[in-house]
Amino acid sequence: MKNTNRVETLHARRRWRGLLGPSLLGLVMQGCAPEDASGTVMAYVFARDEATGQYALGRHPVENLESLRELRGRDVDFRGGSELMTSSYERGSPFALEYTREADGTVVPGDMHSLYALSLYRSMDRTATLLRAHGHVPRRRLDVLYYPRLDNLLTGDGRAELTDNAAYSSVGPSFLIVPSFLLDGLPMMLNEGVVAHEFGHAVIHQELFGDLETLPGEGDSSWDTTRRDLSAMHEGVADLFGLIVTGDPDYVLATVDADRDMAEPRDYTPTRREEAVLGDGFEPHAHGSLLARAVYELWPKDAQGRISPEGRSRLLTATLASLRELKFEKDTFTLASFPNTLVTHLSAEEREAACAVLLKRMKPLTATLTSCEVAP
Repeated sequence: MKNTNRVETLHARRRWRGLLGPSLLGLVMQGCAPEDASGTVMAYVFARDEATGQYALGRHPVENLESLRELRGRDVDFRGGSELMTSSYERGSPFALEYTREADGTVVPGDMHSLYALSLYRSMDRTATLLRAHGHVPRRRLDVLYYPRLDNLLTGDGRAELTDNAAYSSVGPSFLIVPSFLLDGLPMMLNEGVVAHEFGHAVIHQELFGDLETLPGEGDSSWDTTRRDLSAMHEGVADLFGLIVTGDPDYVLATVDADRDMAEPRDYTPTRREEAVLGDGFEPHAHGSLLARAVYELWPKDAQGRISPEGRSRLLTATLASLRELKFEKDTFTLASFPNTLVTHLSAEEREAACAVLLKRMKPLTATLTSCEVAP
């Protein structure tokens, strides 16, 4: 199934430069920031329209704030002046949001970074709220390192070499945010599916490993294949979080055409399995995308062939339960471990149809699909 919004999305990306520039000019001309605020505020942010899937500047509620000025909330804490190292980071100082308020109290971001960061905070908080409603509560507030210093012993600060990226790190745990300075496409950090994907990495790590920052088998080469399967599963399940939040199986397309449309079925081939086992040519996003595509194909659809909002809610519940049930063990954990557990949360009839998909799409791992074994 192709994404029917592809052409519209590409046109929207071309319009982004014309939309964001005037918006920023209008916001910047507002003046200096007033007193701090907490709780819920109305604010101008870039957000995704649930009905059309398009992104635009608008007034939206921003919730669960402890400090608006520092962008610290119930589940995330934005930090500026951070320094990221190989296995640790310096938190830096609280974020300094620049803003004014209109006569009705609406918050108006005062510069590009404030607009970016406030929009990102809202997206992350909404994802955290959805997860809480399904039983996942973060063990601790997550640091969001906004444009941190990236030190290299030879070249020094590497920030100038990076633009427009968002990533999760189990160290902390924390999120790394590198803003875009090119106003010709929807930045990664404003793509609500990408934000949910990165938040999903934090969920996966907590449900599987709790507070561990070092994974089992670290430094032991006999675990290499298992770790590669884990990294691919991370990316595939994180893609599912992006789908669950946006309802769009190709949510990445709003930012970049990365060939990640979950609605386009594709097989996990013997060549892919060889990549995972040997490491040559292995790329976790490509392998994880095959897992996400299989799950999208097997999950129950509505009459229009889509996963309904109720279906996405059910998928989230089943995903969280499956992550809690998984065991990360050498030689037994594979890319198929997650879907093999997921199908146990379907009805008998649904499970039969789902297993038919898995056995077709993940043939090299058929022996590990124990939930799909046919009784003698």
